[in-house]
Amino acid sequence: MSKLTRRQQEILQTIRSLFELNGYAPTLDQIGNQAGINTRSTVHQHVQSLISLGYLDEASEGKRAYSIPADWTEEPEPIHSSLQLLGKIAAGKPIEALDKNEISPNELFLGPNRYALKVQGESMRDIGVMDGDYVVIQYAETASNNDIVVAYVDGDGATLKRIFYLADGRIELHPENSHMQPMVYPAHSVQVQGKMVGLFRSY
Repeated sequence: MSKLTRRQQEILQTIRSLFELNGYAPTLDQIGNQAGINTRSTVHQHVQSLISLGYLDEASEGKRAYSIPADWTEEPEPIHSSLQLLGKIAAGKPIEALDKNEISPNELFLGPNRYALKVQGESMRDIGVMDGDYVVIQYAETASNNDIVVAYVDGDGATLKRIFYLADGRIELHPENSHMQPMVYPAHSVQVQGKMVGLFRSY
């Protein structure tokens, strides 16, 4: 199959994440909301491109604009699901390490209604969320003050920010970057789509 553009990769990953989360093919509106695309026609164009490139299947009669490939519903091949935990490593004074044990990445990151998103930008860098990292999101439609959330803002798309509910009823989305200013919106303009529960990166 042909190589995808970065945007096509994002759309395909969005579709797959929503499919794995909900168990059915997401609608064009759901894809657009998650990917920060405001028009259904643009989403439809991306979907048609993915079909023509062989990454999605043609729609069955009477169903959505596309179909989920059969191999997405197959049982995945077994993979290693744990890592040896050899001990602790000092970030301050040296400590004695090397206790034999194991940790399971599945327990740390996986669970019902969770999905991953790739970070673009540096608005959360002051708490160690860097451009290119992957954040693990627990699906949620509500959040508490100070939670780090995926927030969909009408007209602006989805963003990862710390959320605060202001006394006047508005919502503040606070970047963790000392060079950026908080953004304040009417409550009806912001939809919480999940809460950050983990992060991972490769080197």
